[in-house]
This record gives sequence, C-alpha cells and structure tokens, in this order.
Amino acid sequence: MRAGNRANQRRIIMEILSILTGAFVAGCDLGIKKYTEENVRDGEERRIWKGKGIYRKVHNKGLMMNHLDSRPKLVKGMSAAALGILFFWEHLLWKEPGRKLAKLGTSLMLGGAVGNTYDRFKRGYVVDYLSLKTKNRKLSDITFNLSDLALFAGAVLTVWSSLFGKKR
Repeated sequence: MRAGNRANQRRIIMEILSILTGAFVAGCDLGIKKYTEENVRDGEERRIWKGKGIYRKVHNKGLMMNHLDSRPKLVKGMSAAALGILFFWEHLLWKEPGRKLAKLGTSLMLGGAVGNTYDRFKRGYVVDYLSLKTKNRKLSDITFNLSDLALFAGAVLTVWSSLFGKKR
C-alpha cells in the first residue's frame, strides 16, 4: 500500500472518530436530559460527587444563564447559525493536515451545539441539570449540562491550539 493511500485512510478514520465524538457528546447529553425530564421534579435537588455537586432540573429558555429568554426566535436563530458555522469550520479544518487539538475541540463544540440546539427546537428550552456546590450562592445557582461542558472544553482546546499548537 502506498504512503498516500495510508495517509488518506488515516484522515478518513480521524474524520469518522471526530463525527463519533460529537455524536457521543450529543447522545449522552440528550439521554441525560430525557432522564432528567422524566425523573426529577421541579425544585428537587440531589447531591452528587460526595456533596460537591447538585443534580437538578432547570429549563433555560434563553442563552447562557437565560440571557435573551424573552426572544426565543432570536435564540433559536443564533443557535442554528452557530451550529452551521461550526459545521462549516469543521469542514474547512479537515482539509488541513495536522491541527488535531483544533479538530478535537471543534468536534466537542459541535456535539455540544447539537445537544443544545436540538433541545431549543424540540422543547423550546434547554434542559440544564448540573451545578457545583460552593460557598458562593450565585455560583451554586448556575446550572449547566454536558453539552455546555463540551462547548467550553472544545473552545478552550481550539483557542489553545490556535495560540500554542503546531500547525502540522
């Protein structure tokens, strides 16, 4: 087998793994959201992670921390646009050799964006379910989900890659 064919096969395998990473994030998050909707009552809080975390159900009709909750059409449009931009960015990124951290980061962001955008269009809100128990009440009130974590981690990896990573 020629080296060019092997390189092409590796690229295809990496693209498939990238798609599976995003699908895994979105699938896990949507499964947890479904479980949360069906099994956690409004106002109920369950301690997790040896008391360091809180599992609860929060319906977020806006963007992060309910920003723009009174403008659901705008929020849906922004979510769909961001998702489209991420798909386009990933398509461009896969044409470049290397950039593994940026590709992983983009896959994580895509998975997170799919999970939350699906919620916005299907339910009209995003189901958030995790919080960290801190001494600061305002911080403890912030509730997020796996998609949010993937979006954040993906953004960090992508920025890190752009600032400090090798291009190849």
